[in-house]
Amino acid sequence: MKRYLTGIDWVINSMDYIEKIQSGIGNVSQVVVELDGQLDSGVLRESLRDFLKKFPVLYGLPSRNINLCPYWKVFSRGRDAQVRLNVAQIGDADDPLPLLEAEINKPFADDRELLVFTLVNAGPKSFLGMTFDHRILDARGAETLLDYFQRYYQKKNIPDISLGESPHLDQWKEKFKAGRQVNRMFLGLAKETSRSLPASSKSRACKLKTVHLDLDQASLFIENAYAKAGYLMLMPYALARSVQLMHRIFEVRNIPGRAYLIPLSIDSRLREASGDQLFFNHLSFLFFKIDADVAGNFTLLLASIKEQMYAQVKAGLPEAIKRASFLLRIAPLPLVNFFLKFLSQKNFSSFVFSFVNSVYNSKGFMEQAVRNMFHLPRVPNPPGVGIFFNQFKGVLNITLSYLEGVLSEEEADSIGGAFKDIGNES
Repeated sequence: MKRYLTGIDWVINSMDYIEKIQSGIGNVSQVVVELDGQLDSGVLRESLRDFLKKFPVLYGLPSRNINLCPYWKVFSRGRDAQVRLNVAQIGDADDPLPLLEAEINKPFADDRELLVFTLVNAGPKSFLGMTFDHRILDARGAETLLDYFQRYYQKKNIPDISLGESPHLDQWKEKFKAGRQVNRMFLGLAKETSRSLPASSKSRACKLKTVHLDLDQASLFIENAYAKAGYLMLMPYALARSVQLMHRIFEVRNIPGRAYLIPLSIDSRLREASGDQLFFNHLSFLFFKIDADVAGNFTLLLASIKEQMYAQVKAGLPEAIKRASFLLRIAPLPLVNFFLKFLSQKNFSSFVFSFVNSVYNSKGFMEQAVRNMFHLPRVPNPPGVGIFFNQFKGVLNITLSYLEGVLSEEEADSIGGAFKDIGNES
């Protein structure tokens, strides 16, 4: 059984390839469910094993067909649905983050292990982390998989999962036209040198700082966003605040360059996506270029972000990126990585950013109330630093992810503290 990979899937595979060369770990992330009660690790392990064996795709490998299209080779029987669940016990006042952080700094056991679970019991609460390989799941897909697991646990029906995907060996005129549009975009970005933080080639460990704005703090943050950026303009406001905080670090360090370049990953699914879009990557990108002179003026900064967002969406850039990426599939992964670096003319991003609206719909998880759900991504190198927002049932979570040595502990703490202050703004 095979599932053809899209162009975006192949780009994600390329990122995984280079990350494994650099760190030995790959392109991974973790979604964490915070629960009001403790889980029985034995019941959890057996329930996960029974559920996951329904999805042999989770034990597949990338391959290439005779028509040169890359595909995900699905083994019909999986490999007995092995589930690795690490369990730890801490005090209710202890921080679970170091234990969860450690998991994104460990390689998978082998090429066919794509998920690892970590259960941290903390007094009356518990935290369940699912570390996942981005080649098989994106952030929304990871949340959806957990939601489907809860439905399965409650003996409710889950949507049929189809892995059908055409080889997309057609519409070449449209793909090349999209490629020209994307190339023009990158040429425009390369006119000025972007600012980026120096990263050591020895930087392997990924460090994390998290900020959780409760219902009142998040409500205040959203009110400020709507007042200053406009109704439903939460993402541009969050990005502007992120640029503002990173700008302070760059200025203090006197980092050269005239502009910030920030890629933003966006989900390309419809709001109510079908089960067919659970696995693999259903996303595209926007690219923001912020003049360093503008970054210190929040009003101008926010206006620039909104203007660029409107222009790129109007021009159909996200769809063009998806179409153009199909042209890369014929190339082996090392060549894809080389081409992407050439396309950007070494004008690397200053930091990466994303904003995820959580899609976990179940009210609980294995009979325990869900307090929160947040993401702990391992950031790529370059740029070695990223800021990730997610909104879960009124709570707003912010994760700063950075490679050790790219930011100092004091700099990371200052960003986290500033986000906490933003949540208390009046």
